Amino acid sequence: MSALNADKNDLESEYEALLSFMYLSPVGIVRSDKSGRVDMMNPLAAQLLMPLVKGGDIENIFDSLASVAPELRNLVASFEAERGPVCENHRVFVTPARDDAVVLACSIIKVSVDVLMMVLTDISRQVAAERRARQTESWLAGIYTSVNDFAFFTLDAEGCIDSWNPSVERLTGFGEMEVVGHMLSRFYARDEIVLHRSPEHIALTRDEGWHVEEFWCETKTGRRYWGQVLVAVLREDDGDISGYSVVLRDVTERKMHSDNLARLLTTDHLTGVTNRAHFFEIAESEVARAQRHDRALSLVMVDADHFKRINDTAGHQAGDDVLKRIADEAKALLRSSDTVARLGGEEFVLMLPSTTTAEAMVVAERLRVAVERARIDTAVGQWKATISLGVASLGDANPTLQDLLAAADRALYDAKRAGRNCVRGGVAEAKDVAFSDGEEGKAVRI
Repeated sequence: MSALNADKNDLESEYEALLSFMYLSPVGIVRSDKSGRVDMMNPLAAQLLMPLVKGGDIENIFDSLASVAPELRNLVASFEAERGPVCENHRVFVTPARDDAVVLACSIIKVSVDVLMMVLTDISRQVAAERRARQTESWLAGIYTSVNDFAFFTLDAEGCIDSWNPSVERLTGFGEMEVVGHMLSRFYARDEIVLHRSPEHIALTRDEGWHVEEFWCETKTGRRYWGQVLVAVLREDDGDISGYSVVLRDVTERKMHSDNLARLLTTDHLTGVTNRAHFFEIAESEVARAQRHDRALSLVMVDADHFKRINDTAGHQAGDDVLKRIADEAKALLRSSDTVARLGGEEFVLMLPSTTTAEAMVVAERLRVAVERARIDTAVGQWKATISLGVASLGDANPTLQDLLAAADRALYDAKRAGRNCVRGGVAEAKDVAFSDGEEGKAVRI
């Protein structure tokens, strides 16, 4: 009997030691079963997750993180070993990606067949520092590799090319008489010639002292290459801007490697569209760009109707097939300058630069019709799905990205209340008009 009591006391001591370790740990710790149902969590984990649960209890860790990291559930489900690390330092953007974003590093360990341990660490400061350094580091790294793929020249105060040297012809194939007096757009690929790009690059250079941008360029013979352009201010003795120095570099090979990595970091694993974290990065830039140049910008919030019913009736794989089809229909409909992103769960967002509310309503209605007409092949047969959509545009009523998202979300809620499978937004009606890019069967806007 004394031996049993001793064993019991030892177990109680070990359990108390575990609780003490979790309570005092400098990182957030969550223990759950493989479905995410939480049975133990330390105070720091609860504090780190507070922006997501808004004071509520956390019963299932995957449900709590679904709006910002829906991929975690799938990572665990696809991990077949009985134990081992499921993911290490996976980044989760709790708030939109910007300099003061809340970012967590998440590591999940499968301890046994039905026990998971999740470790959460706040790396917000680290990520902010990385973002501020990324542009400078990438440029400096390129400078020290090779000088053979550089072209050096200068611009006058109006942004026109006013000097030439052999490096320009070596890289681009253009002679002096073919470039002097032209804007930077002389080197752009034909499909990159956007009226605002060159003036905007110069404007950013004036504001910051220097600016780096990358886009597709084209040589005199028509060869496309990925160009990296650094523009720096040249000043007179009195501080006035006299012109700009420019370095143009062919970084195509580096882009091929970086694109693969970028795709992994910025793409939703299930649907192939932009993920939540990357959406907030580019959305904030688009809002600033639209405000700076007084151009229209619209968002369309998209939500799959009765999605829980699809999962419960046909299974999660069928639900995944529905989400992939919605994403595919959106990608087929949009222009290259538009963005479709998965915000989490069954919710998507379309970002439409240079698009008014009425035009965005047309796009939203086209997507609604395309999804309604689709017959989605799943493991349990063909399935029919519908979506609800909410439209909002940048303006006095919605001057920030957060305001714009909130307005689109309210419009989406109105569509749900109106019976689903419909579009609601800032204008009551939008007349459809024909738009075509000359490719049969592909609708775009001009």
